[in-house]
Amino acid sequence: MRFIRTEKQKESLAKYAWDASKIFLAVMVIGPVAKPESFNAWIFLGRIFASVGLGILGFVLDGKEIKP
Repeated sequence: MRFIRTEKQKESLAKYAWDASKIFLAVMVIGPVAKPESFNAWIFLGRIFASVGLGILGFVLDGKEIKP
């Protein structure tokens, strides 16, 4: 059984991954500014890896061939 059955599902999942990646980046920037005493390096690194991972997932899912 395939997880992604239609092109629309694939596009929606790619958009979701891109949006989640942007949210992680925004939280990573706003969090330490809003409450600097709660900064934790492990959480910061986790958010970086999650953001990059979701960005890569969005890129791979959205990978459409560009014709010159």
